[in-house]
Amino acid sequence: MFYVYSTATCPIAYAVYEDNKNTDLGVIKKRTDGSPIKIIINGGHGVANKHFVTPKGVCTIVNDQDMEILLEDRLFKKHMNAGFMSYDKKEVPTEKKAANMARKDRSAPLTPDDFDEGEASSSETKVYKKKGIK
Repeated sequence: MFYVYSTATCPIAYAVYEDNKNTDLGVIKKRTDGSPIKIIINGGHGVANKHFVTPKGVCTIVNDQDMEILLEDRLFKKHMNAGFMSYDKKEVPTEKKAANMARKDRSAPLTPDDFDEGEASSSETKVYKKKGIK
């Protein structure tokens, strides 16, 4: 059993595809029991839940067979290299694991930290602009 840690905003589904005899589109490959090979890793970093808690990261438990599939998946490797995914054989507190991971992907909600006070601000009116925009 493995623990996959994510700082992605949304859940991500990793699937294994195979060629389709009828069309050029691939189809999701099936396991021996007939279920599709699709592994969903939870997201939710930076998004408030029903208790108004905004998690710094989330954890998904993955079995050994699915972890082998994930480690072969090019998209999962890309997310790991970008710092949004990490895994461990033992359970670690999610906040501790997420502390060393990437903080924000492009789908994350905007926060006050994403803005600077603009040049058009006055003592009566504050005008803000997104950081990095001139």
